[in-house]
Amino acid sequence: MDDSKTMELLRKREQKALEEIIKKYNPYVSIIVYKILCGYSAEIDMQGVVNEIFFRLWENADKLDIQNYTDLKPYLGAIARNTAINEKNRIVQNLPLDEHILGEMNDSFSQIEKSQILQSAMAQLSKKNQILLLKYYFQGKKIKEIAEEENMPLSTVKINLKRSRSKLKKILEEEGFIYED
Repeated sequence: MDDSKTMELLRKREQKALEEIIKKYNPYVSIIVYKILCGYSAEIDMQGVVNEIFFRLWENADKLDIQNYTDLKPYLGAIARNTAINEKNRIVQNLPLDEHILGEMNDSFSQIEKSQILQSAMAQLSKKNQILLLKYYFQGKKIKEIAEEENMPLSTVKINLKRSRSKLKKILEEEGFIYED
């Protein structure tokens, strides 16, 4: 059955017409709803929103302009988009922005900033010293293990690590980052 006949039957409140529309357009409407509400899925019953869209179509069936519009898809798309946006706005207004959440955000931004400062400082070291520091501090390898992997004497690895730490500390202090024990 084409959309114009289905719309005509829907205006006459034929339940079979609504069933036909749901069968045909449920995937289309669901995708629109999902794309708008995907980040809020824990807060929202997506299928409930989709059901509401078809309920609105049923409630407003008598207002369908079947003379000028023979395709139901754009009309359903607009209802789906508007309904999903309204649901999203309702959820966003009710989300708590307490100090705990904001505090976590500040901590995250602070960690990102520290990470960027550290990366910038590390880039000023030689590649060899960067590798030594990364292996020792971030991969948790022992000095003996690093010496074997890098084919270097144990004492050289120790000296390079000590010098690299000192240089890194100096660079960080020049950047304005002061680490207190």
